[in-house]
Amino acid sequence: MFLKSRFNSGHCEANPASNRHEATTSARHRHRSFVALGLASGLLLAVAGAGAACELPDERPSYVDTKPRSGFDTQRFASDIKAAMGDRVMGYAVTLRGPAGVIIAQINGGFARTPCESGGAKNFNGLTVSPIGSVSKVFTAAFAIHRAEKLADVSLDDPFWMYLPERWRSDVHASMRGVTLRHLLGHQAGFGHSGRTYFDRSFSFEDRLRLGGESYITRARNMARNTKGCVPEFRDAEHESDPSNANAPRFDRCYANASLAMWNFSAASTRPGPWADVEAGWSPGEIDYASYVSVHAGRLYREGVDRQLLSPAGALGGCNEHAGPERHRALIYDDPDDKRGVDLSDPGKPCAIGGWFMSTRALTAAVHRLVSTREVIDENHDHMFASDAERLVFFNDKIVSGGRAVWHGGSRRNGSARAEVVVFPNGMVAAVIVNSRNAQSGPKLDTMLLDAYETALD
Repeated sequence: MFLKSRFNSGHCEANPASNRHEATTSARHRHRSFVALGLASGLLLAVAGAGAACELPDERPSYVDTKPRSGFDTQRFASDIKAAMGDRVMGYAVTLRGPAGVIIAQINGGFARTPCESGGAKNFNGLTVSPIGSVSKVFTAAFAIHRAEKLADVSLDDPFWMYLPERWRSDVHASMRGVTLRHLLGHQAGFGHSGRTYFDRSFSFEDRLRLGGESYITRARNMARNTKGCVPEFRDAEHESDPSNANAPRFDRCYANASLAMWNFSAASTRPGPWADVEAGWSPGEIDYASYVSVHAGRLYREGVDRQLLSPAGALGGCNEHAGPERHRALIYDDPDDKRGVDLSDPGKPCAIGGWFMSTRALTAAVHRLVSTREVIDENHDHMFASDAERLVFFNDKIVSGGRAVWHGGSRRNGSARAEVVVFPNGMVAAVIVNSRNAQSGPKLDTMLLDAYETALD
């Protein structure tokens, strides 16, 4: 009511009486009168609008709902989350699902859209749809693994170049030819951190395939430090303990967008039949090859992820666009004092490395099904919870009470849009999504969820 009254206080209406004219008024006089009235009314509305509803309230909306669970204090979990978040972001939602998939804690705060936006304020809640950044890689990896398990002719241990767009396969650098699909999905393909490049030069994904290790900024940095870092290195001879390991790549896990970029350009490993038709359909001159394969790979990827991962879980997601009603769409803000936000949707852009838009309820529903059943991933299910050397799908892990927690985070627009999803060893799944950078220091989102989990255990 407070926000509504402030918004309406600046509304101005023209006096209808001022619009009356005598029948004898000339057409020119009448035209000038209407123009003058329009300018004056527009000026009044502009002045009123500038001062109306554009001061953010001191107290932000908040909401907490919990369900009791034996051995886990959901109220303590919620209170710790609420205290950690405070008002340091524009808006946020945290959803915690129990082992059976039921939501046992929902904590919301702040605005998905401020009172200054067209249409007024929208509170952030568990249904609010916002970019989840690199958490999207969870769905890309899970979909790729699922299809490799289902397709007789595809193996995670196949060289990845076999599934590149056909016209790129012969250009793959020698240092990359031993990299497998499994290496890509485990961030062990040798790409530098998030695709940062050598001497700040920008390289396309195709360039990286041709240049191999020389395309990584880590190459120059690690040469100076005399370390190997993320640069691929291959054994020249058979390893004495495992002769079959000759020429197998050896390098550390290094998080990189480029590791999963292949699925932005090819559906050969997930939809081989339709992809063969796509490859056969390209004609020079109509559209360049990279754009052509990207458009079709994106379409097949979106359809596959929705059909195999999201829809069966009742989860709604959009690929670089909002899904669901307008009232649930978040804007993204630079900080919690920012009055006007931006819409990061960009329909048609590939989303395999970081483009999904979801709510915390949808995100936790899809991830819970992924980890609690073997409907999506079966043979490689245990690899989701393995140590660094073998772990797939989730990049991060930590030993907590009861076992190993795994998680994945993501961000867009320099951290203005952020998300984390955590799978706990007791089968619970938590997700947090925020739509601005922090105004002040505080715990990282993943740390916040892990700490709240630990303190809530009885």
